[in-house]
Amino acid sequence: MLIIAHAVALLVAVAFERAWPPGLRWGGVAPDFALILIACIGITRGPIAGCAAGLFGGFLAATVGEGGFGATLMSHMVIGFACGHARGRVFADHVLVAPVIATLVVIVAAFIELVISPSSHLVPWLAGLGRSIVFTALVSPIAYLYARAVSRRWPQRTET
Repeated sequence: MLIIAHAVALLVAVAFERAWPPGLRWGGVAPDFALILIACIGITRGPIAGCAAGLFGGFLAATVGEGGFGATLMSHMVIGFACGHARGRVFADHVLVAPVIATLVVIVAAFIELVISPSSHLVPWLAGLGRSIVFTALVSPIAYLYARAVSRRWPQRTET
């Protein structure tokens, strides 16, 4: 049931991101709902769940996005896996850490995508990155609260 809940949430996040009204975009940039949800799933569930969420969410985002397919898929998987490894090592049990995580993951994902598929215009790319950081940080508490609620609803089984 947990996998279905996360899959549906990622599907909704990607759809919501693509359907974001043009009038609410800031310089043509919408919040990266899928990326922050992947990071929050990784933080609340661990590296395997984070990487799986990154694979599925990255596939969805790359399929409907305008960026490179491989770059988007790779950046989302790396973010999910890295955030899963950060689980328990940072003060990740507080909702106020979500904007900080959002800022970091948007920067890391953007640089991964920049290395894999370089942008020909650096200044507009940096401006778009700044807008994406601010926008994603603003919506990040919602994604974190969802991921934490699902994690508490279906806790991980302990191995005996």
